[in-house]
Amino acid sequence: MNIKEVAELAGVSVASISRAFQDPPSPYISKKQRERILKICEELQYYPDIHSQRLNAKRSNTIAFLSRHVAEMEVYGAGGRRMFDYNFGSVIMGAQVALAGYGKSLQLILVDDVYLAERRHLKMVRSRMVDGILIWGAVESDSYVTELLREKIPVVLLTTDGVPGGAGCGSVVADEYAGMSMLIQAALDAGHRRIAVLEPGRSGSAGAARMRAVTDTLGRAGIAPVWTSPENGFNYEFGRRMTAELLKSKVPATCVVASNDMAAWGCISELRNAGLRVPEDMSVVGADGIPVPGDLVVDSFHLPAYEIGLEGARTLCRGLEGEPGPRRLILPVARVFGNTIRPLS
Repeated sequence: MNIKEVAELAGVSVASISRAFQDPPSPYISKKQRERILKICEELQYYPDIHSQRLNAKRSNTIAFLSRHVAEMEVYGAGGRRMFDYNFGSVIMGAQVALAGYGKSLQLILVDDVYLAERRHLKMVRSRMVDGILIWGAVESDSYVTELLREKIPVVLLTTDGVPGGAGCGSVVADEYAGMSMLIQAALDAGHRRIAVLEPGRSGSAGAARMRAVTDTLGRAGIAPVWTSPENGFNYEFGRRMTAELLKSKVPATCVVASNDMAAWGCISELRNAGLRVPEDMSVVGADGIPVPGDLVVDSFHLPAYEIGLEGARTLCRGLEGEPGPRRLILPVARVFGNTIRPLS
């Protein structure tokens, strides 16, 4: 059924049908008539052309979710199995739930070299395909963020706020510094003084905050790491490879502080390959609080990824509707009590 047929059955003009679906309501149609037309349309199961609605309202009701993270999904083991990031899925779910409450859809966009070379991010904005943008895990070298901000489109950064020109957008982050400080203090309280560090990447604000927490907390205790990895990263293979380097160095560490839980599990795997037990022979701590079934639970802190997505989308939508609110939110983290820190006598 098309709009002309609906208009004939309702006894109104085609223009009146179009106006009844306008949001905000058109001043050229009464509330009573609008309700009558919408009721008839519901009974006839008529739904307007969404593209026409977007054109009239001058908004798409679509929010873009940009990330390089999908492109960097880790491949490991025999058969090229892919390791998905639990936090990435959680933040998308949080964002989707919030956007649905505002009547908006989420469009997941992979930001890779081809996407940027073809300037698709700018074409997307200039063609008004989206009303706003959520960006997950941007780092200092991501100049495309600055380019988007120059377009004056609303942007909210998730899990990071340290990008060039980022002062013009909102951000929702976790208190990474507090989380890592808790874990280092737990290792110190257990008697550990010979602590090795698998360094997180510092190009993003999350990794920089974690490393700063390691240095500051150890510094307050009057010590420094006995060994720091020559590379930085976050994934399983990074943890495995850097632990092999640590063992090769013969540095007598008693505890390894990993950049996150995935690196911690890579570390644990390499320690087991070397015949070492966790935590009996080596203590290990991680970060992110990713749940992994089994008897061994990594001492960590929980990253509120779902809540970051939820609050990030809400912040963006409130801004689109002209509502006041904080532009930067720092969400608390919670300690995950595991069994990978051995108390030293």
